[in-house]
Amino acid sequence: MELDKILSHKILGYVVFLALMWLMFFSTFILGRYPQEGILWLLEQLSLYIASKMDKGLIYSFLSDGVIAGVGSVLSFLPNILILFFFIYVFEETKYMQRVAKLLDNFMHKIGLHGNSFIPMLMGFGCNVPAILATKSIPDRKQRLLTMLLIPFMSCSARLPLLVLMIGTFFPENPLLVLFSLYFSGILIAIVTAILLNKFIFKTEEDLSPVLCDPLRKPPMRIVLKQMWEATEEYLKKIGTVVLLAMMVIWFLSHFPQPKETKIVQSTPSEQNTSIDSVSTLNVANYTSEIDSLDNPHETYMYKFGVFITPIMKPLGFDWKMSVCLVSGLAAKEFIVGTMAVLYRLDDDSGENSTQIDQIRNAKHTYGPDKGKPVFTLPIALSFLVFSMIYMPCIATFLAIKKESESWKWAFFSIIYSTSIAWIAAFVVFNVSKFFL
Repeated sequence: MELDKILSHKILGYVVFLALMWLMFFSTFILGRYPQEGILWLLEQLSLYIASKMDKGLIYSFLSDGVIAGVGSVLSFLPNILILFFFIYVFEETKYMQRVAKLLDNFMHKIGLHGNSFIPMLMGFGCNVPAILATKSIPDRKQRLLTMLLIPFMSCSARLPLLVLMIGTFFPENPLLVLFSLYFSGILIAIVTAILLNKFIFKTEEDLSPVLCDPLRKPPMRIVLKQMWEATEEYLKKIGTVVLLAMMVIWFLSHFPQPKETKIVQSTPSEQNTSIDSVSTLNVANYTSEIDSLDNPHETYMYKFGVFITPIMKPLGFDWKMSVCLVSGLAAKEFIVGTMAVLYRLDDDSGENSTQIDQIRNAKHTYGPDKGKPVFTLPIALSFLVFSMIYMPCIATFLAIKKESESWKWAFFSIIYSTSIAWIAAFVVFNVSKFFL
């Protein structure tokens, strides 16, 4: 077939591959924005309706800041994820993936892999777990292990909501360039990792067996749509159970114990007078300090945990909230966006109609030496994106590596290695980009 020759051509094949990758990212980011905005509008209307029917208080905050903001932020990215899955399913069902694997076979040999390793790696852009399970098709154990350790560097769909949110907030002029660069950075790190691990640890033997390709076929849309429906069901089920529970826990930890002003309001009139009198007897400096303390969540469990882990992340430009968001992502990467929605909404004063983009863009430090300064600058946003793209995989991926490698050693190696690389890369990006952004 003429088309088959073009797709497998040494030059045209790469041109077609890059063009299809660009089309996939364009559709995911740009076209996915329109249905996403529709979902956000519906969530905004729901939030306004609740605000009109309820008095401000803990229950309102739980529904508005916890459930709608946290769960809704994750739900709004469903169209982007479905578009990404559509392309991956089409590539897989038309047997185009096999052509790319054949095209890249010679290059894969140079980094200690076979062309067939490319197929599970490309699947990793959808979800790392089935991609790791797909390595069963690789007969050589060393190559199979090496492929498993590289797959987490392929940014999965669970990281996509954060990419779309942060790029849309801070890099709206060149979203595709930034998105493509971040994905390419993950691939580049995977290549360097493969070279290093193959040279010093695995030392795989070259597999000269050819990459076998099934005949090209038209995309069976019934199968593709069925797979997309199953992906939608799985995503919605995850939102309605795991994400909802996680956002409820995060809301609770970010609200309790209750701050001082709540204790005063809930006390008796005589206790209120005593509390107010005690403040009035302080000098101006102490009074200002106490008022400032009412504007920050320094008594909550979430803040205390965030402060505990922040020293590790401070050199990357992250505050305690960013650090907490990244920790929540260890369970599932979708939690990062949900946690950001809960934490940054609490300090937002731009009104009921503010979007998550507004809340993050306008976020300012509310206390300490940086009080009044923006939480996010372009170098910090870029550093946060780089770290989020590379650091340790989610628990499900960790367990999948353990299962398929039949060793806890390689599962923990994946965590330590990827997180170390993420910290170094984010540190370099943060400090270097300050000179350019």
